[in-house]
Amino acid sequence: MKSTLLCAVVIFVVFRMLPIGLCGEIRFRHHFVDRDLPGNSWGQTAVADLDRDGRLDYITGKSRGQMVWYRQISLTQWERHILGEDSPSDVGGAVLDVDGDGWMDFVTGGAWYRNPQRPTEGPFERIVFDKELQGVHDVVVADVNGDGRLDVLTMSDRNNIRWYQIPENPRELWVRTDIGPSVHAGLAVGDLDGDGDLDVIRSNFWFENADGKGKTWNVHENIPFGNPNPPYALATRCIAVDIDGDSDQDLVMTENEIRGGRIGWLENLGYGKAWKLYLIPQSDASIRGAYHSLIVADFDLDGDWDVFSCEMEGIMGEKLPRWFVWENVDGKGQNWVEHVVLDAGLGGHEAVAGDFDGDGDLDIISKLWRPRKDNANGGKNHVDLLENLRR
Repeated sequence: MKSTLLCAVVIFVVFRMLPIGLCGEIRFRHHFVDRDLPGNSWGQTAVADLDRDGRLDYITGKSRGQMVWYRQISLTQWERHILGEDSPSDVGGAVLDVDGDGWMDFVTGGAWYRNPQRPTEGPFERIVFDKELQGVHDVVVADVNGDGRLDVLTMSDRNNIRWYQIPENPRELWVRTDIGPSVHAGLAVGDLDGDGDLDVIRSNFWFENADGKGKTWNVHENIPFGNPNPPYALATRCIAVDIDGDSDQDLVMTENEIRGGRIGWLENLGYGKAWKLYLIPQSDASIRGAYHSLIVADFDLDGDWDVFSCEMEGIMGEKLPRWFVWENVDGKGQNWVEHVVLDAGLGGHEAVAGDFDGDGDLDIISKLWRPRKDNANGGKNHVDLLENLRR
């Protein structure tokens, strides 16, 4: 299969630490992965070692269109290959070894794309598991029924929230179980009630896995977050994680489809019965672009959870788009310091993290939904990598 070899230009990051002396050093270096990604409406993102060469690769796909993957040769050199065509997803995609052959496959919408084990030589095989599942925004992989095997959860504007159990023969139709009503975006999983199984979160709702098997779901409408206004009411990005270190699952959320949306975390006050919202502060008064990315990770390697997001180019704020890491200074979620880790006229959308250089810290990779004519890449689409310089 013919590939495109991409030699990246290295740019040193413009960053800021606030205030000096109160926070650790958080620095990233910017690399272009691709400066000429064609078209727009690139939605799906994932990270995996698709060719099993020991280096992480990157996947992105167009809304209901072509998917590509970038084979990493080095941080500054990448090959673009076609992964497949006709994605049923708008945005949602996830990697897992669907057929158990030791090679990572890709799930998007109601189809999965089987890794041919020589992925640089041709596209992945497209296999449909639910032909009615279209327009999917969120795809999450988790063990819903506790059988030790990963399942697939989806949320779509056209369909409800549901999960699929993968059969022994994954070429057959997958077993579907309905969970509850959907919104545009914000699907996540976590054990919110502390009973040892996975519950499902959807913006202002969470669905209790009542039987532990994913067959019976109790609805709790008690999460105080999400913008209720159209066109994408209650659309969020959400991750369940223990932010304050008290051994239960809290929630980190962004309002992801609007200008000036909020970012914050919600403290679990006990078994998911009540929540307390803490907004994560920003370092200036400017109205931000849409936070359509959310990563929660220990970026500074100090043993607690930090938060990343970046502004879109497609839904701009008052300034050119920037990339941020909020440092959890006290490890309890009560003291945050915002670091501008990229201020270069480049936005991002659906960023994901991985240790691309194998040095033990997490790097960040992203692309656009659509470019702005005045961006720092000459108005063209781009894929970007932020190399974490912690180690």
